Amino acid sequence: MAGMMRALMWEGDGILALREVPIPEIRPTEVLVRVSYTGVCATDVEIIKGKFPYSPPYILGHEVTGKVIETGGNVKELKEGDRVVIDPGVPCGECFFCKASQPEFCANYCELGINENGGWADYVRVPAKSAHKIPVEMSDVSAAIFEPMACPFGAVDHAGLLPGEHVLIYGDGPAALYFTQIAKMMGAGRICVVYKLPERAELLQRFGADDLIPFDGQAAALKEHPSIRDRGGFQLVIDAVGLSDTVKDAVQYASTGGRIILYGFNDSHTDHFPHREIIFKGIRIFGRTNSPAVWSRAIECVARNQIELNPLVERVVSPEEAKEILLAGNLTGLKTIISWAD
Repeated sequence: MAGMMRALMWEGDGILALREVPIPEIRPTEVLVRVSYTGVCATDVEIIKGKFPYSPPYILGHEVTGKVIETGGNVKELKEGDRVVIDPGVPCGECFFCKASQPEFCANYCELGINENGGWADYVRVPAKSAHKIPVEMSDVSAAIFEPMACPFGAVDHAGLLPGEHVLIYGDGPAALYFTQIAKMMGAGRICVVYKLPERAELLQRFGADDLIPFDGQAAALKEHPSIRDRGGFQLVIDAVGLSDTVKDAVQYASTGGRIILYGFNDSHTDHFPHREIIFKGIRIFGRTNSPAVWSRAIECVARNQIELNPLVERVVSPEEAKEILLAGNLTGLKTIISWAD
């Protein structure tokens, strides 16, 4: 498909420009997607600021949804007009991990919008295997923030949450809101959330939180919590904040034989890591980002309204507005998505 398109190009440290660039040409195993919406996340801001060892210029945007408008000659499973959401992770298929059916650990990992051209554009070229058809029950707005939900979904799935187990979640941002819904859907017996922002309380309760504990003063409240008093701790603790204090608290409040998901990483390293307590309590720690194996199940859960995504979209902006927001680093609130509609 010949022609030009708009694209938000990262061109160097602190430089983001809205450019006119050629529409990409697809290969036989790829599809061309007309982008409807793309999400924005904190990682995008960090890339723009030069905090990763990537080489500009290229198009950012790894949370992408749109409609297939062209398919490569070898593509059979997709057709023109299919609505899709994009898994940005593109494993090489040849390394040890890929051949061991663990593509999420690919040694040569490529990620659309992270280290090669992504979806902050009118069109994006995508490997057909990375484009997942979405049902009519899933809105384009929900699909735009599906990718950052699939990661927590995979983390909880990997940690093996069992029905009836008690879960403690640190955080009140988008990740914590995803985790709350996922834990509820997977059968958690009781969900406690330690949060900071009062305006998030209603949404956390709507999504399944049984107990809300303000971050300030949490120690006294958790000391008397039934999960601590009667069970010796929570079977699963999820740190969606990633500070030295929250990691330490996660270990403290996990039960003997419990598990911890470390998901947030606001601190680049953690001070005073409580290794002795981890050893004696026999705690298992899980770190997780992309989980390609869960995408079809996660799509089904959204389609059946077991997980709600629309309430997490706080604002929809134009590409021009997105540029200003990103350069200012103004990602306060919940999710921001970019509309690429004409």
